[in-house]
Amino acid sequence: MTDERNAQTRGPFARWWQQPDQFDWLTGYLRARGLERPTKLLMALISAALMLMAVATLTMHNVNWFVRATFSIAAVVIGLGYATLWLRGWPTQRQSLVMSWLGGSIIAVGCLMQPLPMLALMGCAATAILGGYAAFFHNTKAIAVIVAVGTAASVVCAIRVAETDGWVAATAGLWLVIELTLAVPLAIQAVVRTLGADVVRSDQDPLTGVLNRRAFYERASTLLTSPGDDLHLIVVMIDLDKFKKLNDAYGHLAGDQALTAVGWALRETSTSSAIVGRFGGEEFIVIDAMPAEEAEHLPTQLCMSIAALPQPVTASVGAAIVRWDSGAAMDDLIRAADAAMYAAKRAGGNQTRISRPARVDR
Repeated sequence: MTDERNAQTRGPFARWWQQPDQFDWLTGYLRARGLERPTKLLMALISAALMLMAVATLTMHNVNWFVRATFSIAAVVIGLGYATLWLRGWPTQRQSLVMSWLGGSIIAVGCLMQPLPMLALMGCAATAILGGYAAFFHNTKAIAVIVAVGTAASVVCAIRVAETDGWVAATAGLWLVIELTLAVPLAIQAVVRTLGADVVRSDQDPLTGVLNRRAFYERASTLLTSPGDDLHLIVVMIDLDKFKKLNDAYGHLAGDQALTAVGWALRETSTSSAIVGRFGGEEFIVIDAMPAEEAEHLPTQLCMSIAALPQPVTASVGAAIVRWDSGAAMDDLIRAADAAMYAAKRAGGNQTRISRPARVDR
């Protein structure tokens, strides 16, 4: 948060440079909308294309055979390795970032080894593909690394072109390559950032800042398809006590302020992996995956954080906790948490109840 404030005070360039990595939210977005499989196939194809650099080394008779062999092996290992990684699953943020940098470096080195100067210079434009990848999944700093590598290789290749074809051809070729190297990733970044802003606006409840009902189900469905080791799923239903009386006594503005404060309290109390949503009216929901002991304490922590707000509001909190590998279905967990919440409300409110359903089949 401090970095964001500092960036805002330094102007638009600083805000652009400090943009956060978008790998996590974009991954969730693609999965939630059924685009995971085509994305994996496309990324595997792009990764596998790096192996073509090994084929290109066959024409580089001016390069020592050991260097050619080492480079070819590296290109095949990196290209095939990342293609396999994409086909078998989904890389982590770090793996994805390293792939973009390694891919850009492989292309740059391959171009520097190319004996034909103009072909080498034009080949540097291929780094724009990896720059576009970094722009799509990552941030400005990731783009800058690839652009720097591609530009450096382009300048070296342009000098070689100037020695054989003159400075006019070298300058024109260099300008074209640098233009592509910069324009492709920056254009993709602008589109994805605009998409991200629209996604955030369409997914968020405008009053409380948490997810709306539709977006909550999309994110939660993604969570349920990614089981973890020795963790428990917890679904927490929160319903504000006597909220109508608060509206009647203090007005709807006070009620809106209370809802906003509750949304803030739920986000602050939950972990960074939690999915927090508003189901409508004064009802909220939280889902998370955590160790059993932490899951046991979370409902009480949420209840206490709401009661501690300056607004005159408390909540009845119900939770359903199951092992992550229990085959739990979202609707069944929500029903169990909802029943526990109503039990807390019947007991007088401002308290919690926990349900531990047996195995729930999907």
